[in-house]
Amino acid sequence: MLKVLDLFGPEAQKLDADFIAQEMDLSRATAYRYVKELCDAGLLWRLDGSYALGPRLIELDCMMRQNDPLILAGHEPMQALSEKTGLAVFISVYYDGRVINTHVEQPTKTINLAFGRGRPLPIFKGAQSKVLVSHQKGRRLKRIFEEHIESDTTYDFSWKDFLQVTKRIRQDGYCQTHDELNLGLTGIAAPINNVANDEVVASLAAAGNTRDFELLRSEVVVELVIEYARLISEKLNP
Repeated sequence: MLKVLDLFGPEAQKLDADFIAQEMDLSRATAYRYVKELCDAGLLWRLDGSYALGPRLIELDCMMRQNDPLILAGHEPMQALSEKTGLAVFISVYYDGRVINTHVEQPTKTINLAFGRGRPLPIFKGAQSKVLVSHQKGRRLKRIFEEHIESDTTYDFSWKDFLQVTKRIRQDGYCQTHDELNLGLTGIAAPINNVANDEVVASLAAAGNTRDFELLRSEVVVELVIEYARLISEKLNP
């Protein structure tokens, strides 16, 4: 039933039950039952015979901003990193084949970002996405390659190439990219670990104009991002 929510997006803000039934290969009765139950839960609401995302999602978003352990642990270090470098700083997470930014801290100057909070990133483009994908294990990594990369002509990876790239990112402990999400922007990301089980739960990234990185020296930014990612990991698991 929750897969119904995946049908919504910037180009599909309102959907009717017949469209939902067709897209999900459901009977009309099942589609109507799904949307009714989602409406009852506040996850959808009815509007002129169609359905839109509901107010419960706004409530949940507010709760996450105030209580999410990653945001609570990361807010002050991210703010400090952004102030120290003048770069935009992100926490990003991976779930169900998607990478999204869950929190962003920006300096006083505006950096034009194509992918802000909550908007899914390309699955293996951009430093934060590459760090998170590279730390997926075994079958999950293979599935990401088969479902998102192998058949996408914008990627130029064989399975062997993909394994080598992800292994290198894990060994380096960070990833740096240029022009992959925004032209003229550079990004550097490092993993945030759950110290209790050594699982990577998120990534910390700093992004800004490539010119700014040249002034700051990218190797210095790499050290800072790794340092602050470690600090967030420690705050996450005191």
